Amino acid sequence: MKGPPSKSRWPTWKIVTVVCAIAVLGVIELSLVGAFLFSRSGKGRPMQMAQANRRQIEQDRRQTLEPVAQPKPKPKPTGPQAAAPAVSVTGGVFTNNFSVTLKAKSGAAVIRYTLNGRDPEEDSAIYSAPLAITNTVLLKARCFEAGLAPSATLAATYTFLDERMERFSSNLPFVIIDAFRQRIQPDTAVPVSVRFINVAGGRSSLLGAAEYDGRAEVKQRGFSSLRLPKQSLTLKLKEDGEKVESALFGLPSESDWVLYAPYSDKTLMRDVLAYELGNRMGRYAPRTRFVEVFINRYGGKLTMRDYAGVYVLEEKIKRDKNRVNIAKLGPEDNSEPNITGGYIIKRDHTEQSWGGNSRNSRRRNSADQEMGFRTSRGMELNYVDPKESDLTPAQKQWMSGYMNDLESALHGSKFKSPTEGYAKYLDVDSFIDQFWLVEMSKNIDGFRYSCFMHKDRGGKLKLEPLWDWNLSFGNADYHEGWMTEGWYYPLLRETEVAWFRRLVQDPEFEQRHIDRWGELRQTLFAPPALLKRVDELAAQLNEAQARNFERWPILGVGITPNYYVGNTYAEEVAWMKKWIRQRIAWIDSQFLATPTVSTKDAMLTLRGPGELYYTLDGTDPRLPGGSLSKKARRYEAPLKPEPNTKLFVRARQKDRWSAPALTKPN
Repeated sequence: MKGPPSKSRWPTWKIVTVVCAIAVLGVIELSLVGAFLFSRSGKGRPMQMAQANRRQIEQDRRQTLEPVAQPKPKPKPTGPQAAAPAVSVTGGVFTNNFSVTLKAKSGAAVIRYTLNGRDPEEDSAIYSAPLAITNTVLLKARCFEAGLAPSATLAATYTFLDERMERFSSNLPFVIIDAFRQRIQPDTAVPVSVRFINVAGGRSSLLGAAEYDGRAEVKQRGFSSLRLPKQSLTLKLKEDGEKVESALFGLPSESDWVLYAPYSDKTLMRDVLAYELGNRMGRYAPRTRFVEVFINRYGGKLTMRDYAGVYVLEEKIKRDKNRVNIAKLGPEDNSEPNITGGYIIKRDHTEQSWGGNSRNSRRRNSADQEMGFRTSRGMELNYVDPKESDLTPAQKQWMSGYMNDLESALHGSKFKSPTEGYAKYLDVDSFIDQFWLVEMSKNIDGFRYSCFMHKDRGGKLKLEPLWDWNLSFGNADYHEGWMTEGWYYPLLRETEVAWFRRLVQDPEFEQRHIDRWGELRQTLFAPPALLKRVDELAAQLNEAQARNFERWPILGVGITPNYYVGNTYAEEVAWMKKWIRQRIAWIDSQFLATPTVSTKDAMLTLRGPGELYYTLDGTDPRLPGGSLSKKARRYEAPLKPEPNTKLFVRARQKDRWSAPALTKPN
């Protein structure tokens, strides 16, 4: 006999309904969490993302398309090859319909072409009459001739411009990318057409002449920035599968470039400012150009819907005579001295640094199956150039051994020794320069992420080139990044480049870094000069920033990790200038002030804190270790210098010395 039905048994349709409801609620909750994390207002107060910005992001998501399936590239033809066809119009930006003709060099050749982005094959359409060009399209053509391999592929991109854009111009150069319905994504580079249009006569025009018009491969770049709607891109110029070098907008010729997309940095200039300072300090950093970018993802006429905003064209970090100028390391270089360089490595994000829970980190680390190495003290480093896959086992062992030797020397009992300590392995001046740029700007990614280093053949390890400075100059609400007071270096973990804590225990290093600060304060870090450069960059950006923030309406909206949120571009720039002024003043307050020297009636007057000690022959009144030189004199009254006097003066309080003041021979 059947018993009564169980009260806990539900019909199947009810169970399905409940499960679906829970799933929907889960999606809504995740969406709200995402909006919370990436949207803040005021000084650290969370709020929902601005409605306009949210609408734009949703529109971008709806328009994203799956990439067009690309066939695997065929092997390069061998043997004699047919000549490539010629085209009557080589490409460009157009407003009216027109036709193009193709012509083969040989009367025996057959021209085959495509208009869908694929390379022409033997079954592609045969050219027989002029082609009508009525919309944005990529024309590819090849010659096929009996007894010869197919020709190289001719490619010409014809971009049609909406009539409302014909008069569009800017004081910045333009970059136009035609993706032809392919999704630009982080893992796989896709072939695109690119056009670089420089300023002429003070203005650029979308109809202007191109410095480069051709093909390239592009993909998204970054780590945490991959979650932002405005995407940074890596660009490699390539024609018919071969890399092409081009001198873009006056920068040295190369094939590899970055289009950096400033987003949380609403001044749009923090990276550019830092890289300029690094180069002027004598350390290579990527050279840059502000540009305005259009990305035509879906074909059709180019309109303001394709406007992507203000970007920064940057040199990609790589070994090159005009970039990181180090020796080329080949697979045959497996013994000293050749094996000693050149290497570019970096300390950066890893799966472990995000607790192993980041899908992006797992994907990015596994893409090329490159693992890097871990030093004896737990620092994880990655090979950059050459790539890990291009290094021999002996080269990887040598470089990892060098880093282990550096750490052992730094933390050993003889670490102060110039021949057995850290100075045997580390270029100290390079480290000090990066230290001061990190601390002056309080870059909270400094020495943690995107920390590049290189070692040339026979040379020491240098902490350069600079990279990734958007979370600096107050633009961070964590690691005390918004505070103008307080040192940043104590926040570094031992598995990061936290070497300063040990280095500063060496009195000679301590004085060396104080002296460098004093030197920089008289030149590059002098507030009037530095803030003048900020004003110049802001003036250069003033026109384009209005379009950028119309496309990305985030002024007045907190974007993680903003601390300060200005309602206008001018407010963002003014706040950063105030922050720089106060930050430099705080660092100054941590040291004895550098003495000043004034001249009146042929007499030298010295002023400064504590006791002033000087020499007149250009030697340092401070001896190694901090004691007083026998040549040093204590300043008591104005000096009357003799001809060829070389004044060298420092302030002293107990065991502390200031940076020096120097005068040239009179």
